[in-house]
Amino acid sequence: MNAPFEEDGWKRAMELVAGATGSGAVHLAAIGGPMMMPLDIFVGREAHRVDEVFSAPELCGEGNWRLRAVGDLMTIQHERHYAEARKRGGTSAYDDAVSMLDMQLGCQSTLISDQHNFLGLALIRGRREGATDDVVYGRFAHLLHHVQRAVRVQLAMDGEAAEVMLGELATVDCRVILLDRHGCLSAVSSRAEALLDEVGPARLEGLSVALRNRDENRQLHQAMGRLLAKSAHAPVVHQMRAGRTACAPHGRWKLSLIRLPDRPHGLGFDPALAISFQPLAQQPAAFEAGQALH
Repeated sequence: MNAPFEEDGWKRAMELVAGATGSGAVHLAAIGGPMMMPLDIFVGREAHRVDEVFSAPELCGEGNWRLRAVGDLMTIQHERHYAEARKRGGTSAYDDAVSMLDMQLGCQSTLISDQHNFLGLALIRGRREGATDDVVYGRFAHLLHHVQRAVRVQLAMDGEAAEVMLGELATVDCRVILLDRHGCLSAVSSRAEALLDEVGPARLEGLSVALRNRDENRQLHQAMGRLLAKSAHAPVVHQMRAGRTACAPHGRWKLSLIRLPDRPHGLGFDPALAISFQPLAQQPAAFEAGQALH
């Protein structure tokens, strides 16, 4: 698949998967991550209604039997597994939603998985397409490996983009941490590594970065959500102080959170945010904490 190399490549790739398997829709989704910002590529019939219908929290949690049925890496779950997942009860809201959209059938598999996230591919089928038969199962199993390879290529390209960016920043001797669109760590400059030590203002938390001061960390993650929002009015820079302690009540660092330019295509794992740290002078700095620039 050429998805990583073409504009709208992933959308077109999912359309090809839908056509090859005779499925009404295909869903490529990543769920998890410290920012809980899912990757969500849905193509096919009723695509214009999916976001609206499934915006309710109860349809994306324990009551979603597709999520309950998630299995081991590269194994395929289908209607039999969905039926088993329903037996635990509490799925009536999800049942009603998929029945209304005629999306009760299909199969799915996990492409990439760790303790914090998973990236999965699902064929969405209904009464008009019928259940997953041997032909559909075989085609899905074949395509699954192609999609997984394309995802790994995309991740490698996004990782290379982060390293190239850090290489450019190294020439100006910056303390910079790069995050992707899901809030996960992309890269850390050599000078920023010390900031993650026990005495530094930040620490690793799962796949992302957190500030040690609880109030500062809450402010940082709220700002990350605003900068990553898909809005023409979203800010591009957020500045604040970090590293407050009893000995440094005004903080030790000026932190700048910067939204990076979007790439024309990809899955969102390339650098999307840069966190820059600059040491503050001993006297209080002139700027106000929490300043957002557009």
